[in-house]
Amino acid sequence: MKIQLASTLPFSPVQLDARHSEPQRTVGQLHFVEDGREYRLPVYQFRHSDNDVIHYQVAPSERLELNADHTLPATAANDSEAGAQRELVWVEHNDTLNYKPYAFLIMNAMTKLVGEWDGVVYRTPSGERMRESAFQATLQVVDACVCPKAGLWVMVNLTGETASVQSMNNPAVRQMGWVPVAC
Repeated sequence: MKIQLASTLPFSPVQLDARHSEPQRTVGQLHFVEDGREYRLPVYQFRHSDNDVIHYQVAPSERLELNADHTLPATAANDSEAGAQRELVWVEHNDTLNYKPYAFLIMNAMTKLVGEWDGVVYRTPSGERMRESAFQATLQVVDACVCPKAGLWVMVNLTGETASVQSMNNPAVRQMGWVPVAC
C-alpha cells in the first residue's frame, strides 16, 4: 500500500462536535492531568508572545477525560454538554501541559496505517463500511477530522484492486471515503 498526501489540509483536522454551531479546524491537542485524571483538549490556534511563552486557544467546555488506556469513557460523549456555552480562551503553556500537534499525530498515524491496513473505507467517520475492500491500494489523504468519541479519521481517495475472491481479474476500485487512524 502507498499513501500520498494531497495537501497540508489534513494537518489541521475539522473538530466534529455537537457543541459547535459550525465545524472548526484544530492544530493540535493538549494533554494534561488534573486531580489524578487525564484529559484531552483541542487546540484551535497557538501563538508565541514576545518573551517566547506559548499560548494555546482552547474551549474549556470541550475537555474530555481519558481512561487509563487513553480511550474515552462512554460518558465522554454525553450530549448534556451540547448546550454548554462554548467560549474560546487563551491558555499559557506550563509544565503540566503536553501539546501534540496534529501534523505529527497524523504523520505517525499514517505510518502505522501502512502496516495495519485492513482495506476498509467508510462512507462517513464511524459510519457505514463501503462495499469493497482493497488491500493493494494507493491512499491519497485529502482531509482529516476528529470525532470526540471515534478519534482521528482521514478522508482518502482510494485506488486499488479488490480483495474479492469471486473476481478472477481483481477489478480496479476507486473510492472516496474515511479511514480511522487514531483514537
